Amino acid sequence: MSGWLDVSVPTPALLLDQRRLEHNLDAMSAVVREHGVELLPHAKTHRMAEIGLLQVARGAAGLCVAKLGEAEFFAAAGIKRIFVAYPVVGDDKARRAVVLDESVDLTLGADSEAGAASVGRVFAAAGRTARVLLAIDTGLAREGVAAGQAVEVAQRIASIDGLELVGIYTHEGTVYEASDRADLEFRARTVAETMVEIAGQIRARGIPLPVVSLGCSASARVVASVPGVTQLRPGIYAVNDLGQVALGNADLGSTAIRVVTTVVSHPEPGRACIDAGSKALSADLLPALAHRAAYPGLGLLVGAPGWIIERMSEEHGWLRWTGAGEPSALPIGVRIEVVPNHACMAFAMLRRVVVIQDGVVVDVWEGMGAGASE
Repeated sequence: MSGWLDVSVPTPALLLDQRRLEHNLDAMSAVVREHGVELLPHAKTHRMAEIGLLQVARGAAGLCVAKLGEAEFFAAAGIKRIFVAYPVVGDDKARRAVVLDESVDLTLGADSEAGAASVGRVFAAAGRTARVLLAIDTGLAREGVAAGQAVEVAQRIASIDGLELVGIYTHEGTVYEASDRADLEFRARTVAETMVEIAGQIRARGIPLPVVSLGCSASARVVASVPGVTQLRPGIYAVNDLGQVALGNADLGSTAIRVVTTVVSHPEPGRACIDAGSKALSADLLPALAHRAAYPGLGLLVGAPGWIIERMSEEHGWLRWTGAGEPSALPIGVRIEVVPNHACMAFAMLRRVVVIQDGVVVDVWEGMGAGASE
């Protein structure tokens, strides 16, 4: 038993069960060993040195991050291999990357010739070569080049002085919209096969391109088995959240975090407020409508069936009774544990975790501070 509510901490607080965390890390390490791919977990989920170091100690080849500030933070903590899976653009960022490249095995993301050229120019002037992965848009319509343009863009980037194009990467975020397990697996395999095909087309132009990298906890266990995929970059798998539960990748026993919060107001039988608002929890609903039917609201209130977090303001979670019959009591002062819809935002907002084992506090870990998102 984790004993989340037995831990005496001011609320709202983010609690982490270290045994569950380590179990999740070991499970994903077993997946990549089985399929012969490498694991670079996305550390923007937690942005904590202790968790990143545990991931490497338990089988990861390095870490993936979203911003150079995160890369600098983890490099200072002792991580030796880092991939910035985000388009790095501009002389100022490139100069920081040059410094970072002197101490770690660094790879950068790019999704345009112009952005890549801004990096190559600075690296070439410093007498160095930046290793780059080209971002591919596989349906999320965020950053990344379209599949039909990937070969031409890859050729142009590969010709830029100061750069070495070593692979392609994507975030297959559309799998979060899957209606069921079969749909998830179909979406995941389709993206993985598309990436492998694009890599083959680029190699046919004479570019070696050893890395085919996919990054999503929702699909990691599926895409690992697709021949030609060489690297996985899942993030949320380490702690899991309600989104992973809804997709069937986790259950409450493998969710390693809880936001513990207190009922601070109960003005009417059918509504109440907790002290965890948007500064503690994600305001994201689950992406798939099918999952919202099973898990409505902005997080799962454990032990309070019939109650949902209907809305949030900065410091308030607005609870509403949706169960059958009369509302169950939520006495003012009672503590409730919440499984967040989106773990990354709970870490980003609260920045500190109280680490527990068997219901006992064993440590407090601090996340990165100001400047890490630059």
